Amino acid sequence: MVIWLALLIPVITAVVLYVRFRHETLWWEFLIPFGVSILLIALCKFTIETAQTRDTEYWGGWVSKGEYYEDWNERVSCRHPRSCSHRDSEGNRRHSNDGYQHSYDVDYHPPYWQVTDSNGIAVSVNSIEFDKLSARFQNRKLVDMHRSFHTDDGDCYVTDWNQSDATLVPFTSTHSYENRVAVSDSVFNFPEVDPKTYGLFEYPDIAGYYDCPSILGAGDVSQPDAQRALSVANAKLGRPKQVRMMILVFKNQPIQAGFDQQSYWKGGNKNEFVVTVGVDDSNSVQWCHVFSWSDSEQLKIETRDYVVNQKTLNLAGVVNWMVPQINAGFVRKEFRQFSYISIDPPGWAVFLTFLVVGMINTGVSWWVIVNEFKEFPSWRGLRLT
Repeated sequence: MVIWLALLIPVITAVVLYVRFRHETLWWEFLIPFGVSILLIALCKFTIETAQTRDTEYWGGWVSKGEYYEDWNERVSCRHPRSCSHRDSEGNRRHSNDGYQHSYDVDYHPPYWQVTDSNGIAVSVNSIEFDKLSARFQNRKLVDMHRSFHTDDGDCYVTDWNQSDATLVPFTSTHSYENRVAVSDSVFNFPEVDPKTYGLFEYPDIAGYYDCPSILGAGDVSQPDAQRALSVANAKLGRPKQVRMMILVFKNQPIQAGFDQQSYWKGGNKNEFVVTVGVDDSNSVQWCHVFSWSDSEQLKIETRDYVVNQKTLNLAGVVNWMVPQINAGFVRKEFRQFSYISIDPPGWAVFLTFLVVGMINTGVSWWVIVNEFKEFPSWRGLRLT
């Protein structure tokens, strides 16, 4: 890898030290530039590669619990020492600790609200969100925290999902993972596309703490029941099947839009099953393209055929058909299989690595020349001459 060519710098450093400063350099000091450079290059390579291959995927779950912790206070040891000054026998002023200003301090803990999902992921919310969940789940119970409080005994209120599908609240969270495929120019060379040509989709943002749509671009064929059904399915299958299903609807666009969407998303995230659909003004299905890293090719073909065979796009029908098929046949691809892919750092990163290694070698050379190590007892007689 080109970044390791930076090791030429300590070679040059060693040559300069030998030619110009051999009488100020002990033999073991020639090794320092090499050791420091190897560690620095390895650190730069790891940092650059980690930044290049870091990607974000969406996890599905559901709100399992909401908690409201009341504000409270507690008595703690005083942190404000009282100091006094005096003069010693020689007349010098001295300061000493003369106890504390108070017998105790009071720490205040403000209220806070949080929601935990079925994957054990917790996010902070506000009081309005907690009250909405309490009303939806129709339960709210007091939990005595048995705190050792001062004057304000704050307790906790908890609302739990009541196990009814009607009240299930989908919870979407984002997580980082290593994606070497997305930055590979040799193994999976996705062509560069212009997202404006066919109105390609960006990944949706998470709104309202944990809400994220699973159907995009439906427009006037949008069916709330389908959006809800697919979000619930992603919540329930997200963890056991490690999958996130998405449907992207293109209006009056050719099938190339589906191919370009796959290229634009670099094949999608490792846990995704993406169905792209093209419709005309009357919402008649014109084409369907399915992409996913899953090796379940038959599942992709059957999904495509089901959608194409619809005369008019029925999103609820697609979801109702697709979910049990995904549950039975989807297998997430292990991206560890792509660990063999080598990543070339960008030119600016290589330049920066060379610059940093060069500066460090300059500093090490200066230290070697001016330091006080002239004759180490254990190395006596081994100076290079």
